[in-house]
Amino acid sequence: MVRKGGLVTAAVFVALAPCLAVAERVHAPLWVENLSPMAALIGIPSQRTADIHEGLSVTAHTDLATHFVSQVSDNDQVFFDGESQRQSLGIRWGLSPVWEVSATLPVTRHSGGFVDSYVNRWHDAFGMSDGGRSAVPEDQIRYQFNSLVQGASLDRSASGRSDVTFELAHITERQKDLQIAYAIGYKASTGNVDEWTGSGASDVYSVARFSGAHRSDLPFYWHGQLGVTHVGSSALMGPRQKEWIGFGGLSMEWLLTSHWALLAQFDSHSAILSSDLKALGEPAGMLSLGLRRSLGRHWAVDVSFAEDIVVESAPDIIFQASLHYRP
Repeated sequence: MVRKGGLVTAAVFVALAPCLAVAERVHAPLWVENLSPMAALIGIPSQRTADIHEGLSVTAHTDLATHFVSQVSDNDQVFFDGESQRQSLGIRWGLSPVWEVSATLPVTRHSGGFVDSYVNRWHDAFGMSDGGRSAVPEDQIRYQFNSLVQGASLDRSASGRSDVTFELAHITERQKDLQIAYAIGYKASTGNVDEWTGSGASDVYSVARFSGAHRSDLPFYWHGQLGVTHVGSSALMGPRQKEWIGFGGLSMEWLLTSHWALLAQFDSHSAILSSDLKALGEPAGMLSLGLRRSLGRHWAVDVSFAEDIVVESAPDIIFQASLHYRP
């Protein structure tokens, strides 16, 4: 039901696009999170605009991520094969022109999914390596991590509320072509460790965000963030988890017409474990491409996908859709 609901929501977003007129644009980065089964447990915020609007801003977001990682070293073994769907609601409340509180409320489902055959065909069509994906049965779920000191696994479908995040932001610079804001965030332990929907620990992060417009006639907008997360001790990730994780990203928005914009984005974070495995013990990197349709002064819809540009550090591919409202 979660899977079908997310796809229907995305289809409705796109269907609404031609029906509304455009006055002013919503400018924001793509909502991108690393949904790899272990990285998704950590409080690493998605990029967002540094600007603050008084009143209530809301984003409804859906993700569909497919995983396949199989790596072995002398000390560790990781095998991720499955699909994650996440539905998230982002709520931002501008208390004043310079202060804002926000919350992110996600629900996650892990399952065997249905996209393995399409991903295999994609790899075959372009002669791309699939890392062994085609050699295992399609549409199965198995998440497993084993080390000399710890082991965790999930071999059945599971779903439920994920860890909720709260944030307080303050904008310190607001010029026509540049906004700078700083924020602190808290990821509460509201998910379920046994179902891999939560880490079982609370995280705290701080982040600096930047947004601006190109200082010429070129129709470009850009956004960026740079921050660090202090990760709480998680029984699921084990004793070799990193205590501090740095993260950053850069997003570019190119206005194609009065209605449409093309977005390109890079997101990265440092290694989440002290491990010999590249998937967990080295930095992650994701490259995203998307289209934004303005639906009026207050509304916009995004449709996008994210690839693991640092191979196996993130899901093979994430399909994403967002509906934005701002006051």
